[in-house]
Amino acid sequence: MATGKALWVANGGLKMGSAKLGLHGNKTGSIKQNVHDGDTSNVILDRNLGVRLLGIDTPEISFEFPGSRTFIALSSTKWDVLFTSGAWKQGLMLDTGLLRDLEQRIGNGIGVAKNHADHAEAAQQSLETIMEADLLESGKPKEEFRQFMAFAHEFLDSYGRLLCYLNSDSENYPDPPIASAIKRWSYNERQLMSGWAVPYFIWPNVQPFLNQQPFNRNHVSPEGFWSRIKSSSKLNTARAAVALARSQGIGVFNPINPLRVMPFELRFISRKKGPERYVINLQDIGGNQLLNPAQYYTIANPEDRLHIPPEYLPIFLAFGWKVGR
Repeated sequence: MATGKALWVANGGLKMGSAKLGLHGNKTGSIKQNVHDGDTSNVILDRNLGVRLLGIDTPEISFEFPGSRTFIALSSTKWDVLFTSGAWKQGLMLDTGLLRDLEQRIGNGIGVAKNHADHAEAAQQSLETIMEADLLESGKPKEEFRQFMAFAHEFLDSYGRLLCYLNSDSENYPDPPIASAIKRWSYNERQLMSGWAVPYFIWPNVQPFLNQQPFNRNHVSPEGFWSRIKSSSKLNTARAAVALARSQGIGVFNPINPLRVMPFELRFISRKKGPERYVINLQDIGGNQLLNPAQYYTIANPEDRLHIPPEYLPIFLAFGWKVGR
């Protein structure tokens, strides 16, 4: 059983959870009060829930060290040795172009782990600051502070975390003054605006950045897809926010000390398994090309990449897309 978690993923990949009898009014209900019919019952989660913010990616504070399932802080000398010794390449089969791109950014490996760790700490502090400001603004004690979640196509990731768009629950605020300025941009969006997160748009978990139905031809065919892209104000606002952060040189885009290895790159280096998701270039308006996974780096800016998991590739091919060479 996973200590302290309401949801988790077992070693075999089975998603599991722990719950108590649901509430009836303000108190725990009886079994009779909680059972609705022969296949429906109420429960309440009694442990912590992990939440993974959709559409964004921030540097890793810690991650599974290559060859193990143990999470090691990026500030550990183990990561430093991995990069400076060149061992990060061992057992990692990559397309020649992608390998050269990584080698150029990693170089002799000196400072790569520290660079990632420093950016990860700053990103963590940024999210903490955003949440603390919302708590203060709410005027509520922390015990009564509520957060709002909006979900996309999938609810859980491979670690048992909820996949969502997270924000403070402004409906419980007494006319918050900050609403007029930013109208409650989500934590996802505010992290992008701060420059401490990079976009990581993964289809079909792109709502509410992009409202789409993943198995609807009118939404997935090139014509329908680009029509929705052009009309999606949230997606385009998020992309513009990242472009602005980069032009201002803030956060991970600091020209003196930019983030050298993207978070998802660190993850595939750790797992010794190259990227698997196909990519659509959001700048290629009207096109019907899916780039091979290893070609993501040819799209210079992360806000212009939409990643397509391989299990959904047949849907795109059936609806008129083609895999580029």
